[in-house]
Amino acid sequence: MDQSTAWRLRQKAAQEAIVARIAEDLHLAPFLARAYYEQMATYFQQYAGVALQAHQLSYCAIAATEPAGRKLAESERLPVRLTWHAAEDLAAAAQGLAALRQQRLVRLCREAQDQGALLTQEDLALLLTTSVSTIKRDLRTLRAADVFVPTRGQQRDIGPGVSHKCQIVRRYLHGESLTDLRRRLPHGPASSERYLQAFRQVALMTREGLAPELIRRATRLSARLVAHYQALYEQARDDPAQHLRLQDLLGAASAPAARGGRSA
Repeated sequence: MDQSTAWRLRQKAAQEAIVARIAEDLHLAPFLARAYYEQMATYFQQYAGVALQAHQLSYCAIAATEPAGRKLAESERLPVRLTWHAAEDLAAAAQGLAALRQQRLVRLCREAQDQGALLTQEDLALLLTTSVSTIKRDLRTLRAADVFVPTRGQQRDIGPGVSHKCQIVRRYLHGESLTDLRRRLPHGPASSERYLQAFRQVALMTREGLAPELIRRATRLSARLVAHYQALYEQARDDPAQHLRLQDLLGAASAPAARGGRSA
């Protein structure tokens, strides 16, 4: 086949047809139209080319790295694979629709987090074909049962979701091991360590007498979470049952000597 024939055949390919339409419709030079096509093809591959198994769906969720306060329209979105139905759902369904919905809610949130994204309450309402108020009620029920659900609100301290972080720290101070804490957070084995490290930073700065606003800026935590961690530090400092675990967490070598069960 000569070069001229090969060139004509390439022009008939779907890709070349799309590039030609882009150039015509958007009044672009051919090289710009090709660059536009290649960029859009990358987006389609990233967001629409997610390989799915049976009972799975693809959904775009806010990236877990996006900070609180950023407009959703400006936030990075990631395509995630979510399991709509799993074998364990049958047992939950036998307990009623609410139990089935809550089991799916937990699974969807944990799967999204495992893939670097976080679902919002609005996402969950859409995915589970229910109302946001029902999702909020389900989240309260799950939290009351010590089932931690990593929604965007919880992980980014938007709304009342900081409680699970405090519960992790509180349990550690009362003697639970990291292994036990990891079992409570099957969606992310490093979560408990992150919470404890953040608490340690707040506690050390509180012990040094730093102002809460300065602590907030240094740790990049919300003012509300800083206040919760400071309260936990004060309680543990004054409670002999928690004092040794607190000193171990803060570093016994750098901690002041305890006097009467309380550090200075």
